[in-house]
Amino acid sequence: MVQISPPKRYPEMREKIALVTGGSTGIGLATAQAFAREGAAVIIAGRNEKRAKQALTTFSQDSRVSWIECDVTSGRDVDRLISSALREHGKIDYAFNNAGSGGKMSPIASMSEDAWGKTINGYLTSVFLCMRYQLPPMLEAGRGVIVNNSSVDGLRGYPLPGGAAYSAAKHGVLGLTRSAALEHAKDGVRITAICPGWIGTPPVENFIRKNERVGAQIVGQEPIGRLGTPIEVANGVLWLCSDAASFMLGSPLVLDGGYMA
Repeated sequence: MVQISPPKRYPEMREKIALVTGGSTGIGLATAQAFAREGAAVIIAGRNEKRAKQALTTFSQDSRVSWIECDVTSGRDVDRLISSALREHGKIDYAFNNAGSGGKMSPIASMSEDAWGKTINGYLTSVFLCMRYQLPPMLEAGRGVIVNNSSVDGLRGYPLPGGAAYSAAKHGVLGLTRSAALEHAKDGVRITAICPGWIGTPPVENFIRKNERVGAQIVGQEPIGRLGTPIEVANGVLWLCSDAASFMLGSPLVLDGGYMA
């Protein structure tokens, strides 16, 4: 296991409010934990209450962390999420739109419309809905940072058969991010994205265990010779949200172990 040093300290995050969708596992949980270490109050949004309760046990007792149930493909749910966060905290300073889900992966020639729709809704429409409801309070306050989780597959075609819809959605996240960032470049709200390579999240690790040959191909695509870790992505998200990234706008941060080099 690669040991990663603790993230830089960002004192400006103390007493700030951070929202992390899909914050119960993997990259989302690591990012929520990183925000909490910096002294921010953290709202985890997700669909699975059991998983959320397990996630909450990983935080220190003095952390201010809560969970709100939300399906990010539902505008009504997202509206309720943001309204609840504002009632509780009065503001949202940072939002990491990380949650995503999709339909069954298959080649384009045999992909069902239902699978396509679920993937586009789960990975792209969900990000639009989150920004749609996060932006008004941030614009009113004249400050805030939104980081959207795209992927290296938003920068290139998916390298294995069956991932066209996922790649299309992640390309869409970058187009949405860039356009929104330009719309609000002078409004005090920074919008950007992160593009992880292959990261050792529970789904990826489970997939590799079941498919050793494909797993070897996946690791082989990383010039660094290993999968990334969720905390490495979380460190990037926190930097994007920090004052140190004040000139970072629209363009994505690529964290990929050399994958796109």
